[in-house]
Parts: sequence; structure tokens; C-alpha cells
Amino acid sequence: MISRVRRRRDSSGLVSLKVLVVLLVLAGLGYVGMKLIPPYWDYLSFQDPVKEAAIAYARQGKEAEVRTELIARARQIGIALDEERVDIGQEGNQIVVRVAWEIPLDIILYRRSLRFRIEKGVPAP
Repeated sequence: MISRVRRRRDSSGLVSLKVLVVLLVLAGLGYVGMKLIPPYWDYLSFQDPVKEAAIAYARQGKEAEVRTELIARARQIGIALDEERVDIGQEGNQIVVRVAWEIPLDIILYRRSLRFRIEKGVPAP
């Protein structure tokens, strides 16, 4: 009977350790997810404004206004975009808008810059 009690104590300590390790892994994944999801969400959210800018340039032909509007939309989403990172022009039969930016990523013991680039084209009028 004593040996049964000891086995239960030993196995319950092992179970507690497993639970602790699983909880630590889940917490780590949650932390990494909190750092990675917002920049990628911004990237996906900025796809439509870039396409809209290409359409606006095809209709109006006013590059400065389209660039200013696109930078303002980027700020609304939370993307810090410089004017030199926005390229608007015509290539063949396409109006093309290219946007690129970087976001620093700081995760414990890991630093990197996430680079994003969006290129959208529409038929020229």
C-alpha cells in the first residue's frame, strides 16, 4: 500500500511538470503571435488602399494627390510610410503602384526587420 501512494505522488509531480511545460509553450506562442499578427494584419489591410490608389491615378492622373492620399491611409492603418517608398507610374498598358516599408520586430533574444511590399496594377485608360 505504501508503494501505491509513492507511485501516485511521483506520477502527479510528473504530470504537474508536463502541465507547466505546456503552459509555458502556449504562453510563448501567444507572445510571439501578439508580436507577429499586427504587422501582417496591417499588410493585408493595406492591399485595397494601394489598389484604390492605382485606380485613382488611372482616372485622375494626379500623382501628388494620389501619393498624399495613400500616405494618409497608411497612417490611419498604422503604417509609417515615407514618400520615397511609394512608387506610382505607368508600365506599358498598366498603371502600377508599389509600396514598401519595414517594421522592426523585437522578440526576446531575436531582432529582425519585417519587410513588406505591395504592388498593384490596373489597366491604363
